[in-house]
Amino acid sequence: MVSLLANIGIIFFAIYFYLRSNFGSPNQDNEKISYFIKCILLEVLVGIVLLSFSTVVLGIRYDFRFLMFCFSAKYIDWKITSSSILLLGIIRFFWGNNDVAQINLVVSILLAVTLPLIAHYTQDKLNELTQLLVLVTYAMIPTIVFTNHLIADKSLVLGIFSILITSGYAATYVMHYFITDLYRLIVSASTDHLTDLKNVRTFNNDLIYVEREKKAVTLAVVDIDYFKDYNDSFGHDNGDLLLKQLAQVFNELSTIDTDFYRIGGEEFGVIIDTPNQRDAEEFIHDLQEIVAHSKFYTTSGEPVSVTISVGVAHNRTGETLKKTLKRADVALYKAKKGGRNQVIVSFPH
Repeated sequence: MVSLLANIGIIFFAIYFYLRSNFGSPNQDNEKISYFIKCILLEVLVGIVLLSFSTVVLGIRYDFRFLMFCFSAKYIDWKITSSSILLLGIIRFFWGNNDVAQINLVVSILLAVTLPLIAHYTQDKLNELTQLLVLVTYAMIPTIVFTNHLIADKSLVLGIFSILITSGYAATYVMHYFITDLYRLIVSASTDHLTDLKNVRTFNNDLIYVEREKKAVTLAVVDIDYFKDYNDSFGHDNGDLLLKQLAQVFNELSTIDTDFYRIGGEEFGVIIDTPNQRDAEEFIHDLQEIVAHSKFYTTSGEPVSVTISVGVAHNRTGETLKKTLKRADVALYKAKKGGRNQVIVSFPH
């Protein structure tokens, strides 16, 4: 029982650190490869630790690797899940008892092929908890079958089944709500509550990441023209509604290389991850035109038009992103002083 509790604790910590360190998706192909490798290594490492805390009965090791595989199949990429299952199936031979290890390898191959397929098939048909319970039930079947085959004492087999099934389902239930609550907390901490765009904290964190990875990016600062006058004329409720509608436009224009953030009251930040400065400028000009020609609505259904001013700066070699952002701010100031409803690009002197 102590070993099973240790298994649950290990998986809890693994889930926590995974969600904390991997929130968000990798953008570029080289990032995806690095992401996959790190996730596989993490999952294999956790599996090795789980093996080390196994409960051994007549040479058969019982642990919660199957739980880890089920949560991986549900929440992580299938390539990571299948690779981890196969690697751990091979690593199991280092724990001795080759006959059992060979059976474990066969089961691992079966799960590596079928578990992601079941997760994919049930994804849109069942709620998250039910889907996890189905996956866990399926993953336990091979263990139950081979335990019944290898152990002659059926009362011992029944006891193992009872503990495995009860603790497996209980752990699944608890971990599901743990993941759900943790995910909500992470989203809440990184998202603007009004617009559902990424917030200024995430903006600053992403700037740090971009600078560390030495990416070629373009930064833009967007400001709604005459927003104070709009609030004074229509009220703050309509001001909030306008921000939400504008955020919907931004979300529709978001791409894998372009992220929008709310960084102030009526101010938004944009990070464009591309070395092609012309493409970045065209995107911002298109954004400004789309907003200018879009219709927004008040709470009473009255159509209104708004415009935006945008300051743009391309990150220069050797320049900190803090300075790049400052140049974008200065360009925004020039756009507003120069009549608004325009894009000003900051060029190096």
